Amino acid sequence: MLHGSSAEYDRNLPQDSRWLDPYNVLQTNLQEIDVHMDVDKAADAAVDYGADTWLLNAGGIESFYPTDLPFQTRNPLLSVRPSGDLFGDAVAAAKRRELKIIARLDMSKVSTRIAKEHPEWLFRSVGGKPQVYHTLFSVCPSSEYYQSRTFDVLDELIDRYDIDAVFFNWFNFNERDYDEVMHGPCHCDSCKVGFERFSGGKELPADMKAETFGLWRQYVSATLGDLTARIADHVNSKSRDIGVILRAGAPIVYLEANNAFRSMPGTELWPHATAEAVSAHVSSRPESSVMVNCVAFIDSTYRMGSEQPEHFAQYVLQTMARGGNPSAYYMGAPGRLPMALSISTGREVMRFRSQHSDLYRKLRPTANIGLVRPDIASSAPNHWDALEEFRGVYLSLLEAHLPFDVIPVDQLGKLARNGALDRYSLLILPDVGTLGETAAGVDGFVHRGGNVMATGSAGLSRDGVVELKCNPAVRTLDAVLSGTDLRSTFVTDAAQPRMDEFYYEAPIVPVYGRYHPFVWKPDAAKVGFMLPRAPFAPPELAYGHTGSAHPDYVRGHYGGGEVAYVPWTIGRTYREFGKTDVRDHLLGLVRSLVTPDIAGDIHEGVELIAGRSGNSTVIHILNHTGVRRRSYGPHVPVNGGRLHLAGRGREKVLVEALVAGLELDSAAVNDDLVIDLPPLELFEVITITTQ
Repeated sequence: MLHGSSAEYDRNLPQDSRWLDPYNVLQTNLQEIDVHMDVDKAADAAVDYGADTWLLNAGGIESFYPTDLPFQTRNPLLSVRPSGDLFGDAVAAAKRRELKIIARLDMSKVSTRIAKEHPEWLFRSVGGKPQVYHTLFSVCPSSEYYQSRTFDVLDELIDRYDIDAVFFNWFNFNERDYDEVMHGPCHCDSCKVGFERFSGGKELPADMKAETFGLWRQYVSATLGDLTARIADHVNSKSRDIGVILRAGAPIVYLEANNAFRSMPGTELWPHATAEAVSAHVSSRPESSVMVNCVAFIDSTYRMGSEQPEHFAQYVLQTMARGGNPSAYYMGAPGRLPMALSISTGREVMRFRSQHSDLYRKLRPTANIGLVRPDIASSAPNHWDALEEFRGVYLSLLEAHLPFDVIPVDQLGKLARNGALDRYSLLILPDVGTLGETAAGVDGFVHRGGNVMATGSAGLSRDGVVELKCNPAVRTLDAVLSGTDLRSTFVTDAAQPRMDEFYYEAPIVPVYGRYHPFVWKPDAAKVGFMLPRAPFAPPELAYGHTGSAHPDYVRGHYGGGEVAYVPWTIGRTYREFGKTDVRDHLLGLVRSLVTPDIAGDIHEGVELIAGRSGNSTVIHILNHTGVRRRSYGPHVPVNGGRLHLAGRGREKVLVEALVAGLELDSAAVNDDLVIDLPPLELFEVITITTQ
């Protein structure tokens, strides 16, 4: 029986697994014409790149080995290879170089022959039609092919070859195809039966607008989660420490860093997507591993269009700095397609990680600020607005050089129960929406002495009920202000003694997105006020702002901690206008709630990521000055900069800049340790070791 909760399907790595150690991957995603590949040259390319692991095609859509399974399709060109076994030859070449091998499987599609023999395995649209793309038929994860035959393929591979891990590509319901055509929920017989059982008798939704579509997404998550757990358990039963790389919940979680050209045509790049995703995993599931496919081409529709070298390098760098394992991913046998320039800068980053494997083996995040990331379940129907709020806060912290970890909102409860939240001094909840049972965990965190900053709808149920006991708000007061109702609306925390004469003192900060009016607890400290909408055109009449009873923000104590509630979307306002006074308004509140362990005086396009490895503090310094609208270009070297380590001024330390290969001077300033930084190119890694 499937259940809706995904956590019960999570599988972690054994404590002694080699996959908990750092690994660098080169992925050669082969096409059938690569059957002639020189496996020794390909394995040498992996070693030259700084990789200790090679990921390449094994089976699924086409088998690159002579499979004996009737429901698998051999690569038709295998017969021209002397051995008849490309994958077997590659395994042998890898083992000669002590490379680990990851076998790539893609069970999402089958040939026309198999589709005719087993029509019951196929994805079906609401009208019952199969999904066909370039003669391949999409298969449904609810069907026997995924649910049973997958294990036959695994047994054949594992029993025949000395592989180290298996990776499943496109492990999902094919609601959307390669051409971005939306096919909607699957209506095959297996889905009809499975969904009816899961939902208590309801019919499958026809599309995303149907009332039961939310239940369908829960069914999808539960089906894939259950299958992931079964695959992991099956492979683990082989007792060979074989890694399983799959979706969320797998022992090794697979993420992909790419430009997402198809899904974002004409829109702005979120340049920190890779670091965000890796941080969210590392902070919430340290007992598992994460591998990031760093894509060296623009998109699946432009696979011969090599990515900008600096952009690809950022994928590798952000993965490494946040504690993930990078996989350099390109198409075809090494050297066949023009990818050398694209991966050149990333190669230097990968080699650096390989040379400092001991540091990365023990690297753990240590930031004392946790930034909670919303998800659709918590923030619907305002999810995209909430995501912009999150990104606005993310950018503000990054530009102020305040290290932080990303925490997925659906993992807050687990982290509260196991005590992992208590390593943070401040949790930021940016418009995350409903918390449900997780609210009790946040209340406990504050009661024990932690601080919280919340914005917008954080901790509000769907019907507007205040979920957090620590919240200085009692209940919602009036309708939420949004859209045109917020035009020409501002907040200020400065005294305005001449406001009745229409003279104003800075800061006067614009409000964008939403403002939530509340009734506040009697002992809550209201700071500043909102200046409601006044005429904004024509210019002759564009005046008249007066104060209101609605605050800029409110502070309150709960147990040993404090909560600052900003009832408007301050992060989204920063994202929209990009005004530093909005950002600094936000940061002033953050700094009043937490003393960062580490801070920096350096260009705002530089990011600090804090960690610890053994006895050393480790600070990754990333140069984002090359960011463009849709990619990264060449960075601007940054000269000058300082690090401040709070309360460590009396320590005797060894400070090293590993990229520059320099030992750095440090000095005590008051109680802090201050370190002058060398000139910064793409990145630097600073280690501070107490002597």
